Amino acid sequence: MNVTEKAALHPCVAHRGWSGAAPENTMAAFRLALSEPAVQRIELDVHLSKDEVPVVIHDASLKRTTGVKARVRDKTAAELAALDAGSWFHRMYAGEGIPALSQVLELTRGRCRLNIELKDGEPDKDLLARKVGELLQAHEREEDSILTSFDHALLLAARRHAPRTRTGLILDKRPSNIAAVLDSLGAKVLSLNHKYVNVALLAQTEAAGIEVMAWTVNEQRDLNKLATYAQSFQLCTNYPDRWLAAVR
Repeated sequence: MNVTEKAALHPCVAHRGWSGAAPENTMAAFRLALSEPAVQRIELDVHLSKDEVPVVIHDASLKRTTGVKARVRDKTAAELAALDAGSWFHRMYAGEGIPALSQVLELTRGRCRLNIELKDGEPDKDLLARKVGELLQAHEREEDSILTSFDHALLLAARRHAPRTRTGLILDKRPSNIAAVLDSLGAKVLSLNHKYVNVALLAQTEAAGIEVMAWTVNEQRDLNKLATYAQSFQLCTNYPDRWLAAVR
């Protein structure tokens, strides 16, 4: 199997953008991911701002990436955009704000697919799913995006508000009766901690028509091992350059 075939078998998903080389979930990280032609997908996280705008950030709190002692939902989208979400990573990224999902949809349109995680813990799950679904429709990104979540209620809401978009369940444990669970949610994708991805599981999911994404695979030895598997699945990593080394 040549490099092109291996890359197609295990497509690279840039986790929170190229977050190993730029601050996670920022436009800088997304632009960097797009600079590598081998990156076919980008994973990102979405919360709602105070004014009900889907914004791209992993934590519900602003403290870790901006130093601000507040919650995402306590700030408007404009206020979040004005924060410094880059200096914590490196001073060269000072001033990188928290982007709106609409910005990322526009940046990646026609260039890269998206895996959008709907973050659990939102007080109004239906509202989050509806707002994201409306954006996907407005930007004509319904069919080249995936909506994922740990939260079953969020996935059911996503099915209602984005019926043309595939959905996926995120798990950080060994799956049990996974085909039946996904079927009950109307989901077609399993986003799974790479520690639980093995040949037997992949045979099971392949037979059930379930698409698998293994996250977050950052160590070169783990990438090298997973890249030898014959079954098709996505490799989600902070380091697309390490993924490229693995498929080579």
